[in-house]
Amino acid sequence: MIITFVTDGYFEENNGTNVSARRFTEMLRKRGHTVRVVTIDNEGRTKFGLPKRSFGKLADKIISSEGFTFAAPDKEVLKEAIIGSDIVHVYMPFKLGCTAVKLCRELNVPCTAAFHIDPCNITSTIYLHRLKPLNDALYQSFYRNIYRYVKHIHCPSKMIADRLVKQGYNNYLHVISNGFSDFFTMEEGEKPVFLNDKIIVSFIGRFSQEKRHDLIIKAVNMSKYKDQIQLIFGGKGPLKKKIQKMSTCLPNAPIFGFYTKEQLHSIHNFTDIYIHPADTEIEGISCMEAIACGVVPIVSKSPRSATPQFTICEESLFKAGDYKDLAKKLDWWIEHPEVRQEYKQQYVEHSKNFLIERSIDKIEEMFKAAIEDWDPKYNGRAKKRHIEPTIIDITD
Repeated sequence: MIITFVTDGYFEENNGTNVSARRFTEMLRKRGHTVRVVTIDNEGRTKFGLPKRSFGKLADKIISSEGFTFAAPDKEVLKEAIIGSDIVHVYMPFKLGCTAVKLCRELNVPCTAAFHIDPCNITSTIYLHRLKPLNDALYQSFYRNIYRYVKHIHCPSKMIADRLVKQGYNNYLHVISNGFSDFFTMEEGEKPVFLNDKIIVSFIGRFSQEKRHDLIIKAVNMSKYKDQIQLIFGGKGPLKKKIQKMSTCLPNAPIFGFYTKEQLHSIHNFTDIYIHPADTEIEGISCMEAIACGVVPIVSKSPRSATPQFTICEESLFKAGDYKDLAKKLDWWIEHPEVRQEYKQQYVEHSKNFLIERSIDKIEEMFKAAIEDWDPKYNGRAKKRHIEPTIIDITD
């Protein structure tokens, strides 16, 4: 197939969606597909490069700090990429994606879309993520502008597929994990010499409101073992300085960094416990990679997070937003190293359910289905073309 991916920040290293898009591209090309990429690029890395869209200096700075970049759509570039494609896959429900879907309908080229961004990821930047009417309005705006025109949507988790049904999305909702690369494997990792006497607790996630680094800091400060715990925080984001300031209460200052996949692999293999405290998470690739390396996780039971799917025991879950419960679970795992050792291999086995090879099988099936039932005039709000919401969740 000739597959065209349309996504704003494909070459950016600042969020899981971009990482997933690049991995899917690599794997699909290995299977013999031609993958075209329409994205921001002024370095000639893709034939279909676009300029960044500017909203003014201040707004651009805020948007960039949140790990986003927006492309300025160019219809001629999009047309060149779309014409001749067997399928076009749109990643984001913003102006570039909306323009691409509109052109696909005009040019009669099959199109699918993905749902990678929870409205809470947007509203949390202005501390309004608990305002349900605002989040609901964004869901409806996304549907109105893009998702009502495609039958097939890629949902990285069952949680987000269920939520789209509740929001009235009448589409075929394909539950397909973003997957992780088999690069992440369990190995005998040695701690750096200066960390030999420390209990390593890590979290990889953007420094933003909804990721809840504050819960980890409070829990560690409450732990009986706080003098021995060394936190490692990986990521970028607008709240880095705030998190650093908040963590001054700890005996051992957290290590902050933005890491390559090689560095992450090394960190996961000498980490003792991985914590994923996020309130909002459509999937959670970093947790997936951690358990693939045999790290026992502790994950928030937030109703807006899909990451609990990566856990296999109650001790790996804590009450959402409750740092006291997190501290309790953290101390339990520290006090039971033999149980932690026993669960390492079980978590590695569990992670295999989310290998990217399985995800590529499923995305190929979604593309084939979308090509077969493509209708350029489809509108989910039109009664004659209305379909019932259908969650497609194939368990291998």
